[in-house]
Amino acid sequence: METMLTSPVLDLENLEKSFGNCYALKGVDMSIPSGQIAGLLGPNASGKTTLLKTAAGLLCPTAGKINYFGGAKPGPEARKTIGFCPDAMVFPNWMKVIDAFTFYSEMYSDYSQDRADELMRILELKNILNTNARRLSKGMKERLVLGLTFSRETNLYLLDEPLDGIDPVGKTRVIDAILAMKPNNASTLISTHLVKDIERIFDSVFFLSKGKIVFSGLCDAIREERGQTIEQVYLDIFNSMSEGE
Repeated sequence: METMLTSPVLDLENLEKSFGNCYALKGVDMSIPSGQIAGLLGPNASGKTTLLKTAAGLLCPTAGKINYFGGAKPGPEARKTIGFCPDAMVFPNWMKVIDAFTFYSEMYSDYSQDRADELMRILELKNILNTNARRLSKGMKERLVLGLTFSRETNLYLLDEPLDGIDPVGKTRVIDAILAMKPNNASTLISTHLVKDIERIFDSVFFLSKGKIVFSGLCDAIREERGQTIEQVYLDIFNSMSEGE
């Protein structure tokens, strides 16, 4: 039986990230409770990838705090406990699909072969295990990277645009994998601008624009209060912001 977590799995406090004089994140506050699937929604260049990479320990924050359940420190220590799914992954020339899973099994102590086998089934990877990973289509690479990410059994998964470049059938497979393979206590933060395709699985959403959270809330409460889908709210907010520029 899983032990219920009592603290947020991920908590960001006034997080800032700059590249020289350009600020990609500007005072972001975000808290993801145990068990939730949260959406990080915003147009291209809004700062979504920077936020996920910073939360994943791949980038050092310029200011603010990142708190993880269990007290891991940002950076290498945090990376050991976070399942991060990038929007693109470069595979070595020699690496086949099966080699990628073998690499993860040797790299991460939280890797589960049972989970990997189930993900291969859901994502339809079993028939391409001996295919060179670099030669896969964009959509199949996305499926592979997601399968590798969820082959780890951890408390936090960060997914950067997991539906980008995937056909409608593939999107269904990806969403099925997320729902089936997320441990009950784990939290998942998913960045996307393809809101319609995935909003049904979100418990909460954060709208990010130019490095700032401009709107957030629980999805059921948002739908009840506004009488709109999350996609409609998204379009209303970002269209009004665009018109105001």
